Amino acid sequence: MNLEKIKEMNNLHERRALPEGWEWKRLGDVITFEYGKGLREDIRDQNGNIPVYGSNGIVGLHSIPLIEKPCIIVGRKGSAGQVHISKGPCWPIDTTYFITPPENIDLYFLFYLLSTLKLVNLDKSTAIPGLNRNDAYALKIPLPPLPTQRRIVSILEKADETKKLRAQADELTDRLLQSVFMEMFGDPVKNPRGWETATLGGVGEWTSGGTPSRTKPEYFQGTIPWYSAGELNDSYLLDSKEQITEEALKASSAKLFPKGTMLIGMYDSAAFKMGLLLRPASSNQACAAFIPKKEKLESLFALQLFKAMKPLFLSRRRGVRQKNLSQSIIKNFEIPLPPLPLQQEFARIVEKVEAMRQSQNQSKQQIEDLFSALMQKAFRGEI
Repeated sequence: MNLEKIKEMNNLHERRALPEGWEWKRLGDVITFEYGKGLREDIRDQNGNIPVYGSNGIVGLHSIPLIEKPCIIVGRKGSAGQVHISKGPCWPIDTTYFITPPENIDLYFLFYLLSTLKLVNLDKSTAIPGLNRNDAYALKIPLPPLPTQRRIVSILEKADETKKLRAQADELTDRLLQSVFMEMFGDPVKNPRGWETATLGGVGEWTSGGTPSRTKPEYFQGTIPWYSAGELNDSYLLDSKEQITEEALKASSAKLFPKGTMLIGMYDSAAFKMGLLLRPASSNQACAAFIPKKEKLESLFALQLFKAMKPLFLSRRRGVRQKNLSQSIIKNFEIPLPPLPLQQEFARIVEKVEAMRQSQNQSKQQIEDLFSALMQKAFRGEI
């Protein structure tokens, strides 16, 4: 979003009347985006109780905080514009900004307000997503008196609690599948059932994606899903943030992977994040693509297997400043290989459970829509 667009948006806001006692303020006049500080993974104290925040949320623990007070964390690089709240001391790393609000701004009010600003849309980079704090500073925000801020927070927290209860139902569904998997196959790391084993290189094809030229914006105006590692969710992939054209595929190292392909993150905090394609799609080069051989490995079984073995995979990362995986490391991993009919039986159970989850997701979307509408009303002074 360029400065002209920001000015246009600010003008639209200011033409909207605010309730008595509210004011339009430049974001940069009321808060400061401070830079986080680097903290390499190999020097973090994982036995500590201080959360370490990256741009996409908590990425580890440490024993010493960078910030003693509760604060807001905003993604600066990578998951740029994402907003998180730390209710106690924390360590925001150098891919983030952190904000400690002044006395006239409630911490939780600021969190909800920043979440409505869609800071991710301010990203102007062409390679690694990034947020320039000066662009954020230029935004105009509606600022009510402190008592009104706290009343808004009280209303939004009640609505937020409903969202959390819905998320807990999803978590219980995940636990159900984990339990069924362990009951049918045992711990895949220990392989107590003595299943036949095979290397991952022997049970599927491994390849990687690519990025079409950003100098040709038309390449990103297509209909083919194109994923980055930041979108991998350890679950299913249906819709991507960006879509590319057939011409983009032909002019780059990007490839079209079939339905049932597993995308796996290879680098840093995205290492061994994964996602199973529910339709043909492509990805950037930060993702490895694993296409299971149908006569050996059922893709729904493979997803649960990979999730169960994830800690073991992560233990094999290499690097000092940034711990990464490589295809050569992954392809040499041995996995248990139960008989295909048993894998297929598990897949049928997964399909039934996911059908149940789909019906739950309809109500989840309704809750999300209601919460978004409530936040918009809150910051227009209509509640």
